[in-house]
Amino acid sequence: MFRHKKWLLLGSAVCFAVVLVSVLFGGSVDRSKPSAGEGNPVDHTPPSASDAEKQLKVAVSMPPKEFQLLQQLKEQYQKAHPGIVIQLENVPDDTVYAKLKKAAQLGEAPDVMLLDNSWVSEFAALGYLLPVDSMLAQDLQSQQMEQALAQVKWNGYVWGVPKDLDAPVLVYHTKRLADAGTEKPPATSEELVSLHKQLHKPEEGKYGIYIPASDGHLFATMVRILGGGKTASKQYPVKLNDPAVLKSLEAFLLTAPDGAKEDAKALLKSFPYESATWKPWELLAQGKIAGYLTTFSDWKQNGSPAVQTMAKIPLPKGEETWLTPWLSGRSFAISARSEAAKESFELIRDWISQPSALHFWRTAGVLPAQRNAYMTGIRDDVGFSNIAALIDNNEPTPAFPQRVKQLTALETQLELLWRGEQPLRTFAERTEAEWETIRPASK
Repeated sequence: MFRHKKWLLLGSAVCFAVVLVSVLFGGSVDRSKPSAGEGNPVDHTPPSASDAEKQLKVAVSMPPKEFQLLQQLKEQYQKAHPGIVIQLENVPDDTVYAKLKKAAQLGEAPDVMLLDNSWVSEFAALGYLLPVDSMLAQDLQSQQMEQALAQVKWNGYVWGVPKDLDAPVLVYHTKRLADAGTEKPPATSEELVSLHKQLHKPEEGKYGIYIPASDGHLFATMVRILGGGKTASKQYPVKLNDPAVLKSLEAFLLTAPDGAKEDAKALLKSFPYESATWKPWELLAQGKIAGYLTTFSDWKQNGSPAVQTMAKIPLPKGEETWLTPWLSGRSFAISARSEAAKESFELIRDWISQPSALHFWRTAGVLPAQRNAYMTGIRDDVGFSNIAALIDNNEPTPAFPQRVKQLTALETQLELLWRGEQPLRTFAERTEAEWETIRPASK
């Protein structure tokens, strides 16, 4: 009798152990990840003892000074967080978009990616990112500048944590301004065109105002400068095909005499197409370029106050600074395939903190996307005073996944324009025709 009871008790113990193991090791516990593209909360459960060491892969695209600082911040973070190992990669600017998108398609994306804000909604729509709403505490989200946060919101969720903002600027060679009989940069678009025509002498190897040929965002900025309010568009980067806007562009870009027949080769004759030997900052320092449309961060890293003057963006006479999407920016995003979402977010939180943001500002001239960082030093910077109005008057345009395709279409048509393979009016017509086929659905 006792022998039977003994076996009965032993059987019960075995059954209990099986049930216990099943519960502890996932038999009935749902450990599935949230679906990419949906707003499901991320599992914030701390890693178990077996996951004591976490490998975090991070991919960015940064200039040397900025990347060097990020490496220092990485080392500091690892020392303060034993068990976290960060693999940091700096991808060349001209390949980073294609490389990260391909990696995401293959399910091999880094845990953390530093993305241009215009890419974020596309990556999110394709299911490559985790939403970060559940990680962004209300106080942390309220610290983000509205202009930056709007660029990473899509479909009701936030898909990136803003790191920085950037603004367009015009930089001039001081002596070339003096050659034109002025010490002050142009205050209006009309004055800008006049200065350009006066100093633009390509036959002598001297140029007026240079626009980066391959940068769609900066080209759209120049169109806004010349065309003013006529260029405003909710669905396109900028409105191109307006007769008055085209006339302004012709007056600026083409050196042919007034009334001359438009020539597809005129722009190629006016400006050499970008090449390995065409280095704007060197040419500006030498006085071969009178002015250069670039970004604030680019000027901060490459500018030489001895020979250059950075000025406010001009607009057509009679127009005050108007609401338009002036700003660009970058944000940290977390891969939908990441197995360390919590650790990734904690790393991001450290790298966008006020101390880190001020380090990036002092080292690389990068404008923070956090409003509290401006209270210390930045708002009193002389250069910043020239773009403060652009930040205040930046229109926080809602993000949409088609934005990248629109910019790609613009840059493709721009290349044909700058190479002299199509005239300006054909460029404008083809670009807007392409935009029409990929514009966001109206609500």
